[in-house]
Amino acid sequence: MEKYGNKFLLSKKIICVLLVLFVVWSVALSLVVYYAGVYQMDPEAEPEPEPEPSKNVKVTDVRLPRHLVPEKYKLELVPFIIKDNFTIKGYVEIDVLCESPGNNITLHTADMTIENKTVVVENDSKERINIDRYSYDTAREFFILHFAYDLQPGERYKVKISFTALLQDNLKGFYRSVYTDLRTEKKEYIAVTQFQATDARRAFPCFDEPGIKSKYEVSLGRTRDMTSISNMPIRIEGEDMEEDADYVWDHYEESVKMSSYLVAFVVSKFDYRQSETLGNNVTFRIWSRADAVGQTAYARDIGPKILEFFENYFQVKFPLPKQDMIALPDFGAGAMENWGLITYRETALLFEEGVSSASNKQRIATVVSHELAHQWFGNLVTPSWWTDLWLNEGFASYVEYLGVEAVQPQLKLLEQFIVYELQDVLKIDALESSHPISIPVKHPDEISEIFDRISYGKGASIIRMMDKFLTSQTFQRGLSNYLTDLQFSAATQDDLWEHLTQQGHRDGTLPTSMTVKEVMDTWTLQTGFPLLTINRNYPGKSASLSQERFLLNPSQKSEETWWIPVTFTSPGGNFNNTYNNIWMANNERSKNIGGLPSGDTPVIFNVQETGYYRVNYDTENWKLIAATLQADHRKIHVANRAQILDDALELAKVGKLDYEIALSLTGYLDKETEYIPWVSALSGLSHINRMLKRTSAYGEFKGYMLRLLSPIYQRVGFNPRSDDQHLDVLLRKKVVSWACSMGLEDCKENAKKKFGFWMDMVNPDGNGNNPIDVNLKSETYCSALRDGGEDEWNFAWNRYEASNVASEKATILSALGCTQEVWLLNRYLNMSLTQGSGVRKQDGSKVIGTIARNTVGRYLAFDFIRERWATIKEYFSGFSAIKRTIKSVTNSFTSDFELNELKEFEKKHSGDFGTSERAVKQAIEGAAANVKWMEKNYEVVWSWLKEYNKNTRY
Repeated sequence: MEKYGNKFLLSKKIICVLLVLFVVWSVALSLVVYYAGVYQMDPEAEPEPEPEPSKNVKVTDVRLPRHLVPEKYKLELVPFIIKDNFTIKGYVEIDVLCESPGNNITLHTADMTIENKTVVVENDSKERINIDRYSYDTAREFFILHFAYDLQPGERYKVKISFTALLQDNLKGFYRSVYTDLRTEKKEYIAVTQFQATDARRAFPCFDEPGIKSKYEVSLGRTRDMTSISNMPIRIEGEDMEEDADYVWDHYEESVKMSSYLVAFVVSKFDYRQSETLGNNVTFRIWSRADAVGQTAYARDIGPKILEFFENYFQVKFPLPKQDMIALPDFGAGAMENWGLITYRETALLFEEGVSSASNKQRIATVVSHELAHQWFGNLVTPSWWTDLWLNEGFASYVEYLGVEAVQPQLKLLEQFIVYELQDVLKIDALESSHPISIPVKHPDEISEIFDRISYGKGASIIRMMDKFLTSQTFQRGLSNYLTDLQFSAATQDDLWEHLTQQGHRDGTLPTSMTVKEVMDTWTLQTGFPLLTINRNYPGKSASLSQERFLLNPSQKSEETWWIPVTFTSPGGNFNNTYNNIWMANNERSKNIGGLPSGDTPVIFNVQETGYYRVNYDTENWKLIAATLQADHRKIHVANRAQILDDALELAKVGKLDYEIALSLTGYLDKETEYIPWVSALSGLSHINRMLKRTSAYGEFKGYMLRLLSPIYQRVGFNPRSDDQHLDVLLRKKVVSWACSMGLEDCKENAKKKFGFWMDMVNPDGNGNNPIDVNLKSETYCSALRDGGEDEWNFAWNRYEASNVASEKATILSALGCTQEVWLLNRYLNMSLTQGSGVRKQDGSKVIGTIARNTVGRYLAFDFIRERWATIKEYFSGFSAIKRTIKSVTNSFTSDFELNELKEFEKKHSGDFGTSERAVKQAIEGAAANVKWMEKNYEVVWSWLKEYNKNTRY
């Protein structure tokens, strides 16, 4: 074929070929038609062809067959941490017990190659069992050995498999990470595991379900210049490897029975520091990069003490001889509770005095306590399936506060529970798209999706509520019995309810007519939480109570009801008694009670906000509360002051309370000096801030906020004081952050000046040279970058690259998103997805999120997510952080146009969101509620702000 101008000419030869092909095709077609006619002479009914399944349809029947139970794994792994050959050579022997007839052995595998001819199955007599065939179910991640006859109940079998897996950099399974050793300036690789929830199968063939427990005997191959660690102590170290003289074996002691997701190993050139051994004789070591080992002192101090506290609290000894904790340069989660080898992000374990802040110290203490609590709740007793994940995470999220309070009481962590757990999660649980704590899950995406604030924060909050209505002594005894009776096995929430009920009846703290299951099923099996509305009969000193589900933007009437523990008191009364004598049953939508104070005294329900519910009052009681706050706010417990502010602002948001009443309650804050009420107030006001930020009313809102903040800003100041307590430091951080963002000149000037001093230094990275208060770095950096330009941004980036302290790097990484320069934000967004840019994969979603919280960056981030969704989804595969990023991007959407854009995004990628599916639905619901809020409240709030600013001095 030749081209002449814009025409194509065919040669004679090509024409002849085409004619021959046409004739052949015609004859073939005639034969097909003829034989089709012959066979149709005796027609048979055929079913209609089924449509091909969508590529996004997920299988849900993913559970393993139940006829086999593994008793022991003998596992040999050699990770080749070599560039261009990142693989894992593996061999596993699994001893299994057959409990019922079955003609297969089904194991989980993913991202590995198994040579079928190497697979051997033997019986107890070491006779080979003939394997009829092999199959791979990739959708369910099954490797199936089929037999011609059933395996026999009561018989034991051994499965032997050689395999090759991939040592990828995707932060899941057995994966690799890279860092620069600052002493040698060489790049070093590390191989490490992250198996929860369904990624042990990427490292070795296994029964990868939480309720299937076994013992493990691990051997790890490594080069001679590296070290290895696993769940148990080393039995034989550095044994020569016959196959390769450069490699040696480390053989580990046999483990206790545990779930596959808790198996862990690390091969690295890391160093460690050992803690002083306490009375429990547990060896405790903290591992890190060799050039960061000096930052392990704080964790080394508190870790063994918290472990010992939990031994005493649960009355169950820690069952392992050692506990290692390791800080990793790349880690997708915050930390992981692997039994005897807990893995952490560096920011969650390493603390550098003079560089890391009080907030960093609090986070380390909290995360360490959380992971050590898991050694009992989750490791010793494990949920039988991920439906009861909250038993792991809810309990650890509550008792972590107890562990820190016992070992670091100066942090006053228990006081902070209501603002950082309870009030935080109430906002999420007010969405119709929320989910029950105990929720059936099947596909791995569904499992990953419930590692969220509901499982953690709501779980912790209802457990705290249970602690109070049973009394702490009964609660603690019941937990101890549960852990003792079910140790090394799997359980459901009903097992826990039974143990707590028995103890409650024995102690007389739970009426014998009630069970914990009856009460708690209303909190774990239903979505949401109640609003308890109080209408007082003032002359009769009584009240009518009613319950209904609290929803942000209800689409229909809800029918749920709960068992509610009811407590109340009055200003100056007994706020320390949190045990309830009144129950509102789930068959009571309303209830009358007596014993209230006289009509001129306010009543406050939900003492210390121990119940997981909101409270609304009649208008008169709200006015009485407001008057008390103005006259002497200290008559009301600090936790209930925080509760009152949070409830009022949230009730106003959904139209259950006039904004005039809710905002008037904030008037007393010029006298408030405690941290907790300020956190609640500013959290509630942040919603109004987001709603008004791009409107004509924003000037009035800033005026209101400056009037509110000025007294407390003058009181706490910009600079630290020698008598500062921990909560004073946190209060200053909160106030300075808001003051600078609202444009308070003294705040902005202080930040600019201190950052400028730092920029002018000859050696800004020198030890102790940073002039900025260690506890105001985040606020100062952000304010300076917000008001600065390219020079400030580049200076901060250079400090990020030069720092060896993970908490400092994280602080700078967030602050870099504060710039108002659009081109810098766009460049920063692209860096979040670019390997080698300096932004680690674990931090990429954080970069997108911090830009999304910037008013200038919000649309840039949303456009970036929409345009690069396929890349983002693959790059951050398995990350829960991307869910928070979606929320950050969309929680300020206030118009129909923005809402429709979000809906279009969901429609375009329907079925493709994986673990972020619920987050997108919640984002849409939240944006719809914002649109409704603007329609209903914008003018009302603007008018109130104008009136307030006119009548209040500044």
